[in-house]
Amino acid sequence: MLIKESINKLHGLIAVIFFFILLHFLLSMMIIPFIEQLLSYVHSVPYVPQLVYSALFYQLGSLFHKIFEEEEYEAIGEMVMIAIRIVLLAYWTAEVAKVLSNFSSILQKLQ
Repeated sequence: MLIKESINKLHGLIAVIFFFILLHFLLSMMIIPFIEQLLSYVHSVPYVPQLVYSALFYQLGSLFHKIFEEEEYEAIGEMVMIAIRIVLLAYWTAEVAKVLSNFSSILQKLQ
C-alpha cells in the first residue's frame, strides 16, 4: 500500500528526471553540433551566434517552464524563466555596452 501511494507522488519527479536525461542526450548529440555547423556558414555576420544561442537558451527555458507546470511545479517553472530572463538581460546589456562604447569613440573621433 505504501509503495502504491509513493509511486503516484513520485511519478511527476521521475518524469522530469527522465526528461532532463533525454534532453541532455538530444542537446549533446544533435542540437549543439547542428547549430555549430549552421553557424559556421554565417560566422562573418556579427551577433548571429549570440542571437542563435540566446534564442536556444530562451526556448529551453520555455520548455522547462512548460514541463514543470505540467508536473505541478509552477513555482520552479517561474523561477527558471525569471533566471533565464535575468541571464539574457545581463549578457545583452554587456554586449550593447560594448557597441555603445565603440560608437561613442567613433563619434568622438569625428568631432
